[in-house]
Amino acid sequence: MTRLKPPNMYSWQEILPRMEEIRSQATEQFIAAWKDSQTKRVNDFTWHETIGYVVVKRDDAARRMVLSPRAPEILADLGCNLDLASSGAHPQVPDESDAASGSSMSADEAAKRTCWRPAHARFAFRCEPPFLRAFSLGQLATEISECLRARRRLLKSKLEPDEMLLSISQFPLLGSGIYIDKQSHTNGKQLRSLILSESCLNPMQPFTLEIAGIIDRRGIVPYTAVPVFHDKSTAWPFVDHDLSSETLDFGILQSTVGVDGSCHGTRNNSIVHSTNASPGFAAACNVNATFSAAASTQNNSTEAAASTKGSDSWPYAVTPSPRPPMFEMPSNKNCLLLDSPLFGIGSGGVLRVTLCAADLDEARTLYDQLAPICAIMCSAVDDRSAQERGIVPLTTAKGTLLKSRFGSIDTYLGPSPSSNDLSFHPELNDCQYTYDSNSYWKMKNGGVDHLLSQHVARLFIRDLHYASAKMLGESSKSKEAGSDNGPKSASDGQEHFKRFLGCNRQNVCLYPPNTRAGSGWEIEFMSLEVQLTDAENAAFITFMILLSRIIISYRLNLYLPISLMDQNMSRAQRVNAVSNQLFFFRRDLFSGRDGKSGSTGRISRRGNGSNSSWHTTHSPGSPSERNAFHRQLGNGLSDTAEYVELTVDEILNGSKKYRVTGLLNIILSYLPTMRLEYDVEQELRRQLWLVRKRASGKLCTLATWMRNFVQTHPEYQHDSVVTPSINYDMLRAMNDIEEGKARAPELLG
Repeated sequence: MTRLKPPNMYSWQEILPRMEEIRSQATEQFIAAWKDSQTKRVNDFTWHETIGYVVVKRDDAARRMVLSPRAPEILADLGCNLDLASSGAHPQVPDESDAASGSSMSADEAAKRTCWRPAHARFAFRCEPPFLRAFSLGQLATEISECLRARRRLLKSKLEPDEMLLSISQFPLLGSGIYIDKQSHTNGKQLRSLILSESCLNPMQPFTLEIAGIIDRRGIVPYTAVPVFHDKSTAWPFVDHDLSSETLDFGILQSTVGVDGSCHGTRNNSIVHSTNASPGFAAACNVNATFSAAASTQNNSTEAAASTKGSDSWPYAVTPSPRPPMFEMPSNKNCLLLDSPLFGIGSGGVLRVTLCAADLDEARTLYDQLAPICAIMCSAVDDRSAQERGIVPLTTAKGTLLKSRFGSIDTYLGPSPSSNDLSFHPELNDCQYTYDSNSYWKMKNGGVDHLLSQHVARLFIRDLHYASAKMLGESSKSKEAGSDNGPKSASDGQEHFKRFLGCNRQNVCLYPPNTRAGSGWEIEFMSLEVQLTDAENAAFITFMILLSRIIISYRLNLYLPISLMDQNMSRAQRVNAVSNQLFFFRRDLFSGRDGKSGSTGRISRRGNGSNSSWHTTHSPGSPSERNAFHRQLGNGLSDTAEYVELTVDEILNGSKKYRVTGLLNIILSYLPTMRLEYDVEQELRRQLWLVRKRASGKLCTLATWMRNFVQTHPEYQHDSVVTPSINYDMLRAMNDIEEGKARAPELLG
């Protein structure tokens, strides 16, 4: 009897009846990983970066650029096993005695052994080093930039003569006219988008199933409204005629499902944790605070590049597919509408830094202390990643979820119960969040402490969008039947749990030790935006690595109430936030570890007319006192206020007026203690100089550069429309800057 070969992957609808079983197994996998890590400590601090690229095809005769859907072919040409790569291979711990591993490898050899990863979009991909990088200031100073350049050289050698490789967050004209080579129809079965062609989506199962899972689980195609830049000749009020309430009959495509996994039983096992605090991140998900992934490669340039769809200057047009039945349309007044998760998930370049801590205590410290930095780095590099903004805000029947699964953190982890670090106080977790009670109690009964149990149980309030046959135990059955179920993926016994982690991508993520790679607990910092050149990317990587080291070495205290952190994330999305916005920040970073603080509990706001002298101690009091924690506002006494509103320049470079040291100044004071060679220290200072000048506004961000390029282009009509020829000239100029053929002193110094 011949048995049918089971599929490699199962969709969200197919795994829905087993979702609670998967949650239970994922919980057990985390408990096992936690117990195993209790007796182990990684001796050396290691880290690695993740960088993403976009492939663009140019037509010099027609002066236009389109995306190239050849990313899977390029990765295959590099020897990448796409099935294994999509399952998440992990950089290995190097054996320093082996010349073929770790820092002993040359940059060119390391490039050849890069961990390549496909992305959701067919025109993008990502890569990681083959081995975890040791903490070496000499390596940071000289080798990282060279490794990035060697990797880019290798990638460019696989391109066609008319293709370009750009490390940008998004193709500016995605969804406008003809934007991808061999563009197919819209409104396809997979993307279900009236804007994006099916040609954009990577046909590999993990990506098609995740997109389908997002739409099916939500019940509708997720839309986001993008404010249009109002220039002097912009038609105002602006109406998006390509996608609007008029053209779509007031609606959005409805899925046939749109229910949560917990609806398949009568039990509601979720708990909503609330401290009667305002959900600050609601502002970040507000359409008025959202910026487009389609109109720009950066947050600020989005507004300059808005209203690019439907250009009449194209020599040919795409016939739109029949429009489906719809319902529910968000307001599109003075906005563009985007109708696909692919505008934000895996369709552009990324820059992430993953830190491998010595143990769980150090990992918890880094997780908590780096979280308040996310908004600062968002604005410092004009981050416009739709994932961090929550371009796909999902809701479930398990409870009200105030944040997207792609948003800011809900809670701090706090130190472990045995730690002598007293800087954390429960009142800092002052926003509402929901977690799975079954998972929480299973972890608590397994020995995991309260805060960590809540953090992990919060992941399980979401559903998985898909699951592999291996996860569901089908691969073993297939082997018994004598059939091959595809290539074996790297497994460390945490498949279920890591799938939940993979579909909850917040601005800081905690990962358990990877047993196969031999790494410790990991913290992934998600809020950096990829930079145009390798030197810029190396500079921001260096900053993040050194920041993590001073947090541990100097025991810095960056704690900020979650509600204020969420307000910062909202402000970071605004135009020219690096120069124009103020962010809440802790004034004294060196106090509070012993439970005492030299500051009042006051928040000092600039321009606030209140003369209140209210303050509170850190220790929990009555419920009313806890509800009022850090809510009263003070004006004046900013030198004793615990939290002050500062510019990015003041946070990174310091402020005598507000008695703020500045993170870069702390890093620069740390370097001489390492007794570095003169050349190494000078190179590190040169890299940090770039970050300092970006923060101060003396060097512009890529977003500002792009906006200035468009507004000074002779073809720009100051009507908010970026034509294909303007886009062509801009991307050619960016490529010339990256290759060193053109100078950009306003950008690079």
